[in-house]
Amino acid sequence: MTDHGARPATMKSLVLHGKRDLRLEERPVPSPGRGEVLLAVGSVGVCGSDKHFYTEGRASSDVMTEPFVMGHEFGGRITAVGEGVDEGRVGERVAVEPLVPCGSCRQCTHGEYNICPTQKFHGVPGAEGALQEYVVVPAANAFPIPDSVSDAAAAMVETISVSLWAGERAGITIGESVLITGGGPIGLFALQVARNRGAAHVVLVEPQEARRDLAKSLGAETVASLEEAEGTFDVLMECTGVQQVRHDGCLYVRPGGRAVFIGVGHQDAGVPMPAVIEREVEIRGVMRYRFTWPTVIAGLRDGRFQADDLVTRTLPLEEAHLAWTQAPQGPDVKTIIRVGTQP
Repeated sequence: MTDHGARPATMKSLVLHGKRDLRLEERPVPSPGRGEVLLAVGSVGVCGSDKHFYTEGRASSDVMTEPFVMGHEFGGRITAVGEGVDEGRVGERVAVEPLVPCGSCRQCTHGEYNICPTQKFHGVPGAEGALQEYVVVPAANAFPIPDSVSDAAAAMVETISVSLWAGERAGITIGESVLITGGGPIGLFALQVARNRGAAHVVLVEPQEARRDLAKSLGAETVASLEEAEGTFDVLMECTGVQQVRHDGCLYVRPGGRAVFIGVGHQDAGVPMPAVIEREVEIRGVMRYRFTWPTVIAGLRDGRFQADDLVTRTLPLEEAHLAWTQAPQGPDVKTIIRVGTQP
């Protein structure tokens, strides 16, 4: 193992012990194994799935059975490398892809690693997340970022990746119309993806005025409710996970169009089957992402994605519990946990 200077023996970790039971604890600093790197965590984004774990003990099919550390949107600086990893990577700033596939199943060998049935995912039960000062990740999952990309933006590469993959699944092409339901981070990045892919008309549905204002600044027409949307659209990008919105949103898809479900939310989705069948509306699911990190990092570098403007609250690790227990005093779009200041 190659180290970048001295590091402490213990670190602060924010551990979820059960529903609404977060504890800041001291844990040993881990060491990277073969093919791994040790990361001094910079910033961590708070995701809707983290909120589900906190309030429900589960997020979709991932169920909490023992204490674990959340945080799957993150970046930082490599401080040590394990055997087989280039020592020159020590000191590198990176954004981390948290999905770790098995690499050998049918899905992985066909390039569909995002639907690997035995994948691990940093920040969900089975693989520790980044709400702690140090974390070990596979070296291949740590992607270098330029100095022009902030720590907060590095943490949001994961969020943008979800929206980028959703745009790919939606097959958005030049001149198409897109309806986006939900103006949270996923919806706002989906808007940017749609515009980057050449969509001519993008309408975003969001009840919060501050989020609508941000969507307008990013090039969308906005409405406060679905009932205010006019006409039909080539593509629906459903980001809320709300059952009624899933149902009603499908009614706004043109014959032969596509509805892409991104938001997790309710476990069951009510879909207007007569309308879907009679108009041959294609419904597609989105499972995380694949092969997106280089594209997103390049997009941040070149200004095709605006990330920092979405940050509405930043908390230190010692106050990170407020992300789950206290509403922000103002617009609520993206909360970032600042774990450490990187040298």
